[in-house]
Amino acid sequence: MEIFNQLFYLSYGVIVFIICLGAFSGKNPKGRLYSYLYWPTSLTLMVVSSLCFFAAGFNPQYFLSLGNTALVFSGLATILFIRSWRIPQALIPVWLYWFWFATFLAFFEFMRQASSFDARVLLMVSVISAINLWGLIEVLIQSRSNKTRHFYVLGLAFIFQISMLVLRIYVSSQMESNAITVFQESELPALLRGIGLASNLLVYIAISNILLERLWKKEERKSSNAELKMLSSLNALALARDNETGSHIVRTQGYVRILAERLKKSGHFPETLNDQMIDCLYKAAPLHDIGKVGIPDHILYKEGSLNKDEWGIMKTHTTIGEYVLSSAKAQLDEEVEEDDVIKMAIDIAGSHHERWDGQGYPKGLAGRGIPLSARIMALADMYDALVSERVYKSGWEHGDAVQEILNKKGAHFDPLVVDAFMAEKDAFQEIAQKYKDDQSEFKVFSELSQASEHKLRRSEEKFQVLFEYSPIGMALIDHGTGEFLEVNSALLEYTGYSKDDFLKLSFWDITPTEYAAQERAQIEQLNQKGFFGPNQKEYIRKNGSRFPISLRGFALNDADGRKMVWGIIEDITIKQKVQKQEAARNAVLELLAKNSPTEVALF
Repeated sequence: MEIFNQLFYLSYGVIVFIICLGAFSGKNPKGRLYSYLYWPTSLTLMVVSSLCFFAAGFNPQYFLSLGNTALVFSGLATILFIRSWRIPQALIPVWLYWFWFATFLAFFEFMRQASSFDARVLLMVSVISAINLWGLIEVLIQSRSNKTRHFYVLGLAFIFQISMLVLRIYVSSQMESNAITVFQESELPALLRGIGLASNLLVYIAISNILLERLWKKEERKSSNAELKMLSSLNALALARDNETGSHIVRTQGYVRILAERLKKSGHFPETLNDQMIDCLYKAAPLHDIGKVGIPDHILYKEGSLNKDEWGIMKTHTTIGEYVLSSAKAQLDEEVEEDDVIKMAIDIAGSHHERWDGQGYPKGLAGRGIPLSARIMALADMYDALVSERVYKSGWEHGDAVQEILNKKGAHFDPLVVDAFMAEKDAFQEIAQKYKDDQSEFKVFSELSQASEHKLRRSEEKFQVLFEYSPIGMALIDHGTGEFLEVNSALLEYTGYSKDDFLKLSFWDITPTEYAAQERAQIEQLNQKGFFGPNQKEYIRKNGSRFPISLRGFALNDADGRKMVWGIIEDITIKQKVQKQEAARNAVLELLAKNSPTEVALF
């Protein structure tokens, strides 16, 4: 039985060690055992405890006291860690924690030499039961908003462990024993203690799940924030390049929401029209003409009518918009759902000039082959264009605009969308009047359109807002030399360089040499297809350390015809850590399933 017990302790220590591998993070600030170190401290001490009990099978004199002390303070560190979720400031000095550890170790060694085995068992059961009771209380008083099902599993694990300890005391009191070490106990008490020890794994797994869940939520919030920042940047880019006024954005958002809600209320498109889709449509609407960033100034700001060639160029704003938004979407995590707005914006930008009868552009889509979001946007955009005054035209009367849209039912517009418009035409008029353009806007615009300021809108400025405020790293690279021409703040934050220092580098300077073959393959793909990625590799920070990235790129030319590469670089450190923790947890569960004990001893 001694050999079995020793093997059990050894295998248990290995399991906890696997959990422990993913627990260490950050640096240890001087003077305090900060909350993020309670967890790895707990696991490390449990590994030490298990190894001591394993070694005690050979020589109990030197290892039993350390094993029991490590067991107690492992539990204490676990509870302090759980408590830090509720009170992050509730930290204790490092020296005080280890002072208590040394004091208990000396006391237990005294007990080992001066008291009976049963007295030591009673001491350990009492102390560990008190620690588990404290843990249960901490779980119960956690904020309700923070609790998930894993908290209830954690609470049940504490209850189960307390029950096993109490049952252990009861069974021992009913049995006569001459044992003087853990390896001389009878089978039933040893089994109960082993089950109690194994129940610690339930605590560890529950805590690991809580931490993993919190990390995922943090990543979800990060992705959501990234999308919001992305949308803000894209909206600013669209508005800065468009010749419409800011009120146009507000009005069209109101129009599309009204149309979508009316269609939903009428029972149309139940498979797609829900509250989430309507909210996405509302957020995506301002991006419908973002493709105008690619239209030359002399066409975009021309006051008179466009000729045939100019109109052909103007029509390309739909495909340009679809391409710009697709490139933006490539920066978002493919596994999250928060990029639905960008997906819808892609449909709207690329298809809002399609017609129900198939006579629109750019693809000549017809009927329900046109995305619903684009069919809704098409009507909203035309109504606003009709009733709004511009420097080159007067606004139509509401009634005339309504009649014009009705005349285009079944030809230009989806008949169901026109029906929804007719039911809500008064609401359209209210929005048009409430957010009517200030006449001073037209005066200012007219003056600006004739001024030399438009000449300053160089090609490389078109993406400046998106580029600078993107939460994901972006850079412009000279295709021929690999030198960085421009870099945004996100990539500077990744690498630790100042902008001046970074622009002195080429991508070869921050790429480890072992990725040279991959770089050459990327360049070949770029030359053949105009893009590459996503590929995973590493970059080198200024301090010499490395970090994992996901890299995409596509080719473009500047106004002078110089070939450049637009690089999108995402730091995937956290994503990889989550994947490793998930793999470690699965390994623990598999190992646990293969090592379920039947006869074990603890103290």
